[in-house]
Amino acid sequence: MATVQDTGRFGYRNWGINNSGCMDESSVWLCNMLVANGHSDAVVEITGGEFSFTATQVLLLACGGKGYRISRNNNSVEPWQPFIAEAGDTVHIRPDTGGVYYVAVHGGVRSQWILNSRSTHLQAGFGGHDGRTLKPGDHLTVSVLRNELGERIYRHLSKPNGTGHLRLSPQAIPDHTKSVIRYFPANEHLTFSREALAILETEKFELTKYANRMGFRLNGLPMYLDNPFQMTSTAVVPGTMQVTPDGQMAVLMTDAQTTGGYPRIGQVCRVDLSLLAQQLPGSLISFRKITEEKAESIFLSRQQAFISLEKDYALFFS
Repeated sequence: MATVQDTGRFGYRNWGINNSGCMDESSVWLCNMLVANGHSDAVVEITGGEFSFTATQVLLLACGGKGYRISRNNNSVEPWQPFIAEAGDTVHIRPDTGGVYYVAVHGGVRSQWILNSRSTHLQAGFGGHDGRTLKPGDHLTVSVLRNELGERIYRHLSKPNGTGHLRLSPQAIPDHTKSVIRYFPANEHLTFSREALAILETEKFELTKYANRMGFRLNGLPMYLDNPFQMTSTAVVPGTMQVTPDGQMAVLMTDAQTTGGYPRIGQVCRVDLSLLAQQLPGSLISFRKITEEKAESIFLSRQQAFISLEKDYALFFS
């Protein structure tokens, strides 16, 4: 399953239009940086199966995420590095453990621009490439002209004898092995029993096979309200942790609906939503409570780290 995604469309949830966009925001930012794109430029997101394409022009590419192997003309390519595909080259991306993976191309994928985003909205069937998943025979349009930084990266990679090879340092690559997800209390948090809140803090939850771009269903010890009540449907967003009447939890993901009627026990920290997106069915996940202010501070620190890394990367080619 592969779709065209960017960082999503915002400001339309009051119309019932969800964000769409990439599942792993951190990986997309880094892949786009490696090919001299803006962090919100459109990429190809792969969430299952094998993906391959043939370049019809010279392309500056970078791939990253979790659980896939890359090859160009059957020669292995390392992730988290820029590389060149000449016209006629074929790039294969094959699943290893599986996860969410990205292909960034300099200039971005030039798909349909609808409501300030190129992201594929699968439920409504718009955006991306005809509003659907990619299939054999599709042609994706990309930018022809390189910007100044892209040109410098291309010249560096074109040095003879592979002397232009470079890759992100391990410290800059997301650690997708982390399984502790930080959250802050949501509106109905204190309506849950003391036992339920203790379970959320101390127990592990197994990710079930019911996991997709809309939401992840988890199995664990049941968590119940102190006094069960009927809720009116209310606002939800990606990262909202809902508890269904059977006491089990579902975490809403990128394609989440705009309203829901289950009590909200927590909200996943935006930074950790990328980590949660990379968990596989059968994974055991723990949750750790932080304050809303701390979640905001973590997010701003990550953004600043990415901006600093972008500056350092551009200076390397100056």
